[in-house]
Amino acid sequence: MSQTSYSSDFLNRAKTLVLDEISNEQFGVSELAAVMNMSRSSLLRKIKKQTGLSASQFIRKVRLEEAKILLEETEFTVSEISYKVGFSNTSYFIKCFREEFGFPPGESRKQFEEYKEESDKKNDEEVLNTKPSNETASLQEPSKSFLSRHKHKIIIVIAALVIAYISFYLGSTSEDAVAISNTQKSIAVLPFKNMSADSSNLYFVNGLMEASLGNLQKIEDLRVISRTSVEKYRLQNNLLLRLPKN
Repeated sequence: MSQTSYSSDFLNRAKTLVLDEISNEQFGVSELAAVMNMSRSSLLRKIKKQTGLSASQFIRKVRLEEAKILLEETEFTVSEISYKVGFSNTSYFIKCFREEFGFPPGESRKQFEEYKEESDKKNDEEVLNTKPSNETASLQEPSKSFLSRHKHKIIIVIAALVIAYISFYLGSTSEDAVAISNTQKSIAVLPFKNMSADSSNLYFVNGLMEASLGNLQKIEDLRVISRTSVEKYRLQNNLLLRLPKN
């Protein structure tokens, strides 16, 4: 995934000059010798001595290494990259690339993407498997020691809250019971009045009243006001009078 490194200043300068003219297909050995202020023969001997390559092979190698970088880091097509690095013929570029790296340009991009994906996955796993730092552990220890020191106080507070809740609940239940008892249904049967002229019928009227009271008292959850409590209203004409509760 990395470029060939050159140890000498001479080779680094030669490489930089080739990169400056990377898209110029006509930039060859003679042009490189000219910009380096050297004779062609001197350039050939020096490059051969330091790299074991001919000058033309050195220039082609620089072009192909730059093409590999573009394949890995850009979205340019193989054809576009071949022109950018000074190859006018894409087929010839692919042939040279395969000879240099052992695989075609398209495979280079695929290998780089797989390498990047694997590297990202490995980094994610390392992050997930990282143990808590000492700083995090030290932050957790005070919390545990606080609970240990104040355990009894916490228990007392919780117990007090439970007792308060129970007291409130029982008080509410008692008040509800009183409210229910206060809303118990009750009825009063007013004294029956003898509407006939015969006073002897009063006995019959009172009998009807007693029978009515007896039947009403059989009804569950119904409080019937006693006859003695309502007897005083026998001679009253106002039916909206408030009756006593006993």
